[in-house]
Amino acid sequence: MTSFEIRSTLGIAFIYILRMLGLFIVLPIMAIYLGELSPESNPLLIGLAFGIYGLTQGLFQIPFGLMSDYYGRKKMIIFGLLIFIIGSIFIYYSESLFMIIVGRALQGAGAISAVLLALLADLTTDSARTKSMAIIGASIGMTFGISIVVSPLLNIYLGFQNIFLLIALLSVLAIYVVIKYIPNPLKVKSSSISKASILSVVTDRTFLKLDYGIFALHASQIIMFMMIPKILNDIGYPVQYHWQVYLPVFVISMILIVPMILISMRKNMLKVFFIFNVAILILVQWLFANYSDTKQHIMMVLLLYFIAFNFLEASLPSMVSRLSPKNLKGLILGAYNTSQSLGIFVGGLLGGYIVSIFSNEAIFIVSGILLIVWLVLMLNFIFPPNKKDMVIKIKPEFFHQPQSILNKKLQILNKLNFVEETLIFPSESYIIIKTNKEKTLDEKKVLKVIGEKNAIS
Repeated sequence: MTSFEIRSTLGIAFIYILRMLGLFIVLPIMAIYLGELSPESNPLLIGLAFGIYGLTQGLFQIPFGLMSDYYGRKKMIIFGLLIFIIGSIFIYYSESLFMIIVGRALQGAGAISAVLLALLADLTTDSARTKSMAIIGASIGMTFGISIVVSPLLNIYLGFQNIFLLIALLSVLAIYVVIKYIPNPLKVKSSSISKASILSVVTDRTFLKLDYGIFALHASQIIMFMMIPKILNDIGYPVQYHWQVYLPVFVISMILIVPMILISMRKNMLKVFFIFNVAILILVQWLFANYSDTKQHIMMVLLLYFIAFNFLEASLPSMVSRLSPKNLKGLILGAYNTSQSLGIFVGGLLGGYIVSIFSNEAIFIVSGILLIVWLVLMLNFIFPPNKKDMVIKIKPEFFHQPQSILNKKLQILNKLNFVEETLIFPSESYIIIKTNKEKTLDEKKVLKVIGEKNAIS
């Protein structure tokens, strides 16, 4: 990865971290807090409070992603963050379970996950995409781990509603980072915008399999974490001590996942590791249903869960973005994130329903069924091949040429038969050349058009 790609990835990861806090930080405490909030609280309404965030996310991911394809990524990110802030402040002032549900719905309506991933796809080459998405996935996993560790402590020292005021303030910081530090690409496209209809794109069988995968991954996550805090309470660990279970498990899992990601990329073993980790998640459901009677058992099973979850969370969006048509990445990733959000919504409702009627073990049986279907779908899936793109650091003087000369060079560059898309960043003095999957990048031809004297690296 180049320094430009690293900086872009870290900036977007930071936005993701702040954004995902709104979902994850309340997972360990919401069920307990809402259960004590008022007499009308019941498992189904608590499940709705968990899942309504995912429902509104699902409704708005595709519109946000599609509008970002036409109106720009950064504008839609800022707009979504503003909606998220309004929802967080609404919860801060809420006085009932109903108001909290409405606030969670508003939070979810700021559906920028797909736009962030599409922007990351714009800012990175194909060879760096998996690494960048792995960093994003790791940031999500890290946010999840940090959230379940600090959430009980914040609940003690700040209180449930004050946590949402903190989230709103962090989101203001996120807007500042977007404006100040995230690059804004100018695209020069090699062909006209695809005429494929929205329906035909989002219902493509390849993308549907990946969409179901993220749906199952997050539905099972929400279902499980409606039960895991209760299991810990039942074995004698009140909520304020849950961090003692989550923290060591999470840290170890993050260390172990790094070599797995690197080997899967360098040895072209993505499919092997992918299938293996889905199978591990299925095993986790069986282990939780049968061996969750001691702290040691729970920690061992959670370690397996975090390793598999974080690997899959990193791999899935990378695969989606690499397979997406160049002019419809926002739309495709919008459909992908819609599936993720619907997984959160369905997981919350399904988990609440199961808890209210069936035994604790039923939670893990349903979660396991969702994951088994995913495993079957991925057995014959064709994973995307790697292709070589090019990031060039350009002397600032190159962009100071007369506009007519600069435009002519860029047009010539974009007509090269191996170029799929050119993105230019005048303020950062970078050019990214993205290649066709069927063609081989010819660096000499690119440098001949740009002028070797203009290229720094």
